[in-house]
Amino acid sequence: MDVFRKFTHAAILAGALALVAACGGGGGSDGSSPVGIPGAEAPAGEGSGNSDSSCNFLTKNEVTEAIGPNDGGQHDYTFGGCVWTASSAKDGINEAIYAAVLPKAQYESVAEIGEPLSGFVDGATYAELHGELWFPCRGGDYCGIKVRTASSDGRQETGLRLAKILQGRV
Repeated sequence: MDVFRKFTHAAILAGALALVAACGGGGGSDGSSPVGIPGAEAPAGEGSGNSDSSCNFLTKNEVTEAIGPNDGGQHDYTFGGCVWTASSAKDGINEAIYAAVLPKAQYESVAEIGEPLSGFVDGATYAELHGELWFPCRGGDYCGIKVRTASSDGRQETGLRLAKILQGRV
């Protein structure tokens, strides 16, 4: 059932993106989109629909420390936040960092929940296979960090470091 929910969520987002593309998108010269897509809203107080808002959760330098030179962040409609992608592949992997703040229902539909993670925030989980860390934050929302790297060495530590930064900014 979980797979079906994720597939349905992805299909809805893909349909919405296709509709936006078919209508011309109306994006600004900076790549932002004034079109509100359900399930892809920016966090409260961050200006819904602005692709740059969720990319303010982490700085380019903070991400560079984790994956090296990167694109500066782009809105990610699948994960529901921002994705920073390394400028070049490492061992055939396009390394990336994802950050999101999602309402509980959306979190439950996209998150790889993982195992409980102690020593950070009550309710935090980490999915080692996906390098994905989620924790409750900001009045019932969930914050997530996903670390996609060529090597799993240090992936969880990087996720925790970036999660602490994210926690301090939301």
